[in-house]
Amino acid sequence: MKKSPKVLFVGAHNDDCEYGTGGAAALLKSAGCETVFLNVACTRHASFDDETLAVMNKQETDAAAVLGAAKTITGERTQETYFYNQKNVDIIEEQIHRLKPDIAFMHWHHDNHIEHVAAAKCTLDALCLADVHGSRPREVYAFEAGPNQTSNYFNPDFYIDIGSVFDKVKESLLVFNQHHANGKGLALEKEVAARFRGHLAHTTYAEAYKIMNYPYGYEDNELLLPKLLKGRFCWAGGGMYPYGRRYYF
Repeated sequence: MKKSPKVLFVGAHNDDCEYGTGGAAALLKSAGCETVFLNVACTRHASFDDETLAVMNKQETDAAAVLGAAKTITGERTQETYFYNQKNVDIIEEQIHRLKPDIAFMHWHHDNHIEHVAAAKCTLDALCLADVHGSRPREVYAFEAGPNQTSNYFNPDFYIDIGSVFDKVKESLLVFNQHHANGKGLALEKEVAARFRGHLAHTTYAEAYKIMNYPYGYEDNELLLPKLLKGRFCWAGGGMYPYGRRYYF
């Protein structure tokens, strides 16, 4: 029996995967993939009682479940998570060995949120160490966080048309109702961002991504992601805006 592809999404906070990669996650789940969200600096801005924490944790797992993803939450928001943290490297590497993902998604390392930057560096180091220790994803991609966080530094390599699953992405984001994760605000911002990327990709709603690691070798060296997405994958650039022009500025 042919095994289902496995996909790991690594985000710093409780809503990062749903916001940044919700469309891709839903599409890949519908394509038969096993999808897992990993949060390594889950936000806790104050001391909450056990009942409130239970409600917050349920929102986070429920939001992922709307997209068909399992969710692992590790780490509280402490000073340790603001910068590079070996514990988080170990957590991510352990998850790579456990899941053995074919594809991994991670934060883009140019970002105005210091915990996104830290999570990106930890992910890159975990990927390197996992390869040394015998596990590596076939291909790795970086996703875009919010407009005030990543977008100014993010020149996409490709877009994913998420129009067919956008209602599901909004439903996932609306599950959140907590400090710094307001569902209505997240859904509105995602719609604006996805429409902007959709305009650039000549569709209604899209997500933007960068390639961090290609498959390597001489035999099976084609990208798996476009095959799984079946026509919803679109390269960026081209026409009057060739990708390479930026290097002449």
